[in-house]
Amino acid sequence: MKKLTAYLFILSLITPVLGQEVAVPKSYILAKSEAVLPLEREFKVVRTMAMDDAQIEIKMKVGGQGMEGTMSKSKSEEIVYDFVSEDRIRVSYRKDRAQEKSSMMGREDENEEIAPSEGKVILLEKKNGKWMGKLEAGEIEEADQESFDETLKKLEAEFNENSEKAMYGTKPRKVGESWDVDAALMPGLEDFEVKGGELTMTFVEVKEVQGELCALLKTAFSIQAEMRDDDMEGVGVLIEGSGQIVRSLSLLTDYQFTGDMTMKMSGEIEVQPEINAMISMDGAMRMEMQMVEMGTEAE
Repeated sequence: MKKLTAYLFILSLITPVLGQEVAVPKSYILAKSEAVLPLEREFKVVRTMAMDDAQIEIKMKVGGQGMEGTMSKSKSEEIVYDFVSEDRIRVSYRKDRAQEKSSMMGREDENEEIAPSEGKVILLEKKNGKWMGKLEAGEIEEADQESFDETLKKLEAEFNENSEKAMYGTKPRKVGESWDVDAALMPGLEDFEVKGGELTMTFVEVKEVQGELCALLKTAFSIQAEMRDDDMEGVGVLIEGSGQIVRSLSLLTDYQFTGDMTMKMSGEIEVQPEINAMISMDGAMRMEMQMVEMGTEAE
């Protein structure tokens, strides 16, 4: 009887332990090898970039004469994607423009550039497994053709390269997991030639956004790059900062991206034919992207 009592006493002690549920982090798929399109649905994507009052200095290589001042830049896009069918997407550029403002040695300059894609519709069609784009209607002026072709090239790459597969991986990810990503996959760096750096991604939590479950991810990055712009080609750039991504777990697409960063630039430019100068710039920059379905309350 004593042995039975002792056995029951020990069992009463260990039963609660055996009955406890061990918390196991749940895994989620963030990307697939082949992107799945949200057919017969329309989404609006708004992208903005702003850099305010960056400090800039230009110093002539010969004579050492220089000037200092500030520069502000911004860019805004509003694009509607209509996923007509598995091999057909209509992309309407409602807005595509950039602004620049500078103050150098008491002189103020301000200008706005409207891209030739603004107000146009590009038709993407999938042929032989590859997305190809063309202007749906109308014509592009000869002077704007090169700029429009660059926009077309970026749009085709957006659907052909599936960079999200490389960024998030196709294996299940757990909340709390971190991993390294190729720095060249950092969103918003289309105007830069990435040369190296680090980009780390962390899966923070799962939350409800726009009525569905989404993954909240945070990034930290330090990226070395060079400018692609003809006037500043080859000028070195260091971009450092952090960002946050909200990614739909059903559509496997990014609903939101916010990035805060500092950008330091230095290098040699040609200010006039055969006259070069050294340029340096240091400023803070913010990038934002939001994607919402057309016709929803969020839109």
